[in-house]
Amino acid sequence: MVWSLASGWKRGIAFGLVAGGVLARAGVAAGAETNVTVLRTAAAVRQLSPEEAARKVPVHLRGVVTFFNESLFSRFIQDETAGIYLYDTGLPVHFNPGQIVEVRGVTGPGEYAPIVVPESIALVGTGSLPPPRPVTFEQLASGQEDSQFVEIAGIVRSAYRAEGAPYFLVHLATGGGRLSVYAPQLPVAEPEQLVDATVRVRGVCSTQFNRQRQLFAIRLLVPRPEDVVVEIPAPADPYEIPVRPLGSLLQFTPQENFGHRVRVVGTVTYHEPGRMLFLDDGEHGLEVQTREKSPLQLGDRVEALGFPARGEYTPVLQDAVFRKIGSGPVPMPVRVTPDEALKGTFDCRLVRVSGNLLDRAQHGPERYLVLQEGESIFHAWLNTAAGEDPFADLKNGSRLEVTGICRIEPGEWRAGEEWRAKAFRLLLRSAADVAVIRAPPWWTLRKVLWMAGALACVAVGAFAWVAVLQRQVAERTRQLEKQIQERQRAERKQLIEQERTRVAQDLHDELGAALTEVSMLGTLARTPSLPAEQRERYLEQLTDVARRLVSILDEIVWAVNPKYDSVASLASYYSLFAQRFLNLAGIACRLEVAESFPDVPLDARVRHSVFLAFREALNNAVRHSGASEVRVAMAARDGWLHIRVCDNGCGFAVGDNAPARNGLAGMHERLKQLGGACRVQSVPGGGTTVEFRLPIQETAT
Repeated sequence: MVWSLASGWKRGIAFGLVAGGVLARAGVAAGAETNVTVLRTAAAVRQLSPEEAARKVPVHLRGVVTFFNESLFSRFIQDETAGIYLYDTGLPVHFNPGQIVEVRGVTGPGEYAPIVVPESIALVGTGSLPPPRPVTFEQLASGQEDSQFVEIAGIVRSAYRAEGAPYFLVHLATGGGRLSVYAPQLPVAEPEQLVDATVRVRGVCSTQFNRQRQLFAIRLLVPRPEDVVVEIPAPADPYEIPVRPLGSLLQFTPQENFGHRVRVVGTVTYHEPGRMLFLDDGEHGLEVQTREKSPLQLGDRVEALGFPARGEYTPVLQDAVFRKIGSGPVPMPVRVTPDEALKGTFDCRLVRVSGNLLDRAQHGPERYLVLQEGESIFHAWLNTAAGEDPFADLKNGSRLEVTGICRIEPGEWRAGEEWRAKAFRLLLRSAADVAVIRAPPWWTLRKVLWMAGALACVAVGAFAWVAVLQRQVAERTRQLEKQIQERQRAERKQLIEQERTRVAQDLHDELGAALTEVSMLGTLARTPSLPAEQRERYLEQLTDVARRLVSILDEIVWAVNPKYDSVASLASYYSLFAQRFLNLAGIACRLEVAESFPDVPLDARVRHSVFLAFREALNNAVRHSGASEVRVAMAARDGWLHIRVCDNGCGFAVGDNAPARNGLAGMHERLKQLGGACRVQSVPGGGTTVEFRLPIQETAT
């Protein structure tokens, strides 16, 4: 039987509803004792909660197949009420769009919306697909159109045949959003001819979701070739459209046709095949995001086609293709100061900046250099192969000159010449972009101590030779040396035990309560009767506690790692911690850190105690001061390490002995135990200054 578009769909579904009613009445008559309700519409299944759907309610549906593709794990039917997803139970069946089927099975909760788990699927006729429902991107993003046959228009951003699959993948921009379209055929000879065309697409809305049943992407599954219609074709030769200057993208233009491709020309200053490249026209830079892997060299002239979009500060060109039009010398970087970089005018451009190396770090395949120039601290990072460290020979305190693509983090923007970005970083092209201008001083305190130790060994050797000549004295000397070694071993053992006890106490004090809180929040979140909103709050609290655990563990590991037993490492870590801590609190952080520090070792106990006091000072500024800016200063003078934390908050009366001042007493006590001092200056309405003084010469001995 052939079903027409005008009547086949409605007649087939009407017949299904009539037959369903007969079967329902027969089921009630035959199984009155069981009193089992059979769901007969897709809408009835979709109205179930996940808990209700998990009870395997019997289902008997009749509907038209809207999409059926095993390779995409997608099987959808739709009746007069709604569309529904059929779970793959391994039934040896395959259906084509437009076929009418009868499905018997049970409900399931699905991973996003309720589904049907079929026990049998039978072909009962042929009809037409239902009329598509016109929708907007906002409607699709709500998730309510999941499994429904819909229609939407947009501009094609990219189109290509999916690797190893019998369908094309089209990325569509529409209504301020973006979705993926899976189509068996395209209405053009080559997929590239569809890019920048305005199309209307009909298909089944398939929601992509995470493990928490939350939507994160949308795709349309197109059942037939005719369901992709070109309304406005793309330009026949996109490279014939006028060239736009890099600096003109997203500028105000009354005649601008936003959303379509633009063509730009520039010189390559950076290239990651298959990911991105940066172009420069001598006045502006531009990030070009592309999937193309064609090789390029620095200095090549390139024309690129892509879609302009808002970047972090300057526009980016998305879904771009490019072709090389010439070659030239490698562009020369622009020499800038940190203050000039923070103005934002050099974002995406190749620049060169000088600074003192504070530290090195690694995050995944990226190697970071932490540099300081004046009051500014900035990063330079390089993507490297696993296990490779091209910066292993760089020493802290070296004077470096780094060349890379400038990327700024704008922070809070405001008009005016005084505005500066929150931070900037440099994207390095290779290890050759780092040049050592001046190595750290050779004649350091540590090397002096090593030389003194070597001379001491020579002296011991001389005394040992004398001891050979004086047998009795030598024997006594050996006995004394043995006693000294035993005493040293005992002292070392005692020190190790003390350090183990301290670390164990830190783990118990710092992590014990947080782990208990994690356990309690996890137990509360698993309570079945708990409302979803309350469970969400518990899960958010659990996430916050887990982050705090990671931060606490990082602090403990830093404190016990002998690699960081120096004043310079302490200053570097405190600077990074203060920036991260205050940024999370929404408070501006201003650093005043000396360019160099004496090479004096600090043991784990001293570093950890001072850090706890430093963290308490920052915590007080965040929680009690109401400040908008906190200034952190660190310097070493006359054998003392000075650390100051100043805020512009509300201040307080220093003589107040309220319980909230217990933290101040703790800071005083910690510094006193280390032979140092803590001084607090504050007046109501005038901000607060907390200064720590630590004797670093005594610590070295």
